[in-house]
Amino acid sequence: MKLRLVLGALAVFLTACQSNLSSTAPPITTSFIQAGVRQDVDPQTLADGRKVFLNRCILCHALPEVARFDSPRLTRIVGRMSGRANLSPEQHEALLKYLLTVRSQDL
Repeated sequence: MKLRLVLGALAVFLTACQSNLSSTAPPITTSFIQAGVRQDVDPQTLADGRKVFLNRCILCHALPEVARFDSPRLTRIVGRMSGRANLSPEQHEALLKYLLTVRSQDL
């Protein structure tokens, strides 16, 4: 009985932490590129930032609701996590610009 309870709790926990890849990293579409241009970001940087997110960040995180973070807070979070993930300065910059563009779409 106790084992079932523990397994049930574990299943609930894992389900709650599960990421939905289709909704966690918006693709680079024409409208996304246009939003990036308004943020002074070129399409290649957006693609590079998405690639960093998909290959490095998503291993531990689903994309948070970035609209709930203001730009300075999001910048601090990415800075802290970039250090933990050993991102290069170029990867850090691309990731930040990608997430700020995602944020601009969510507002």
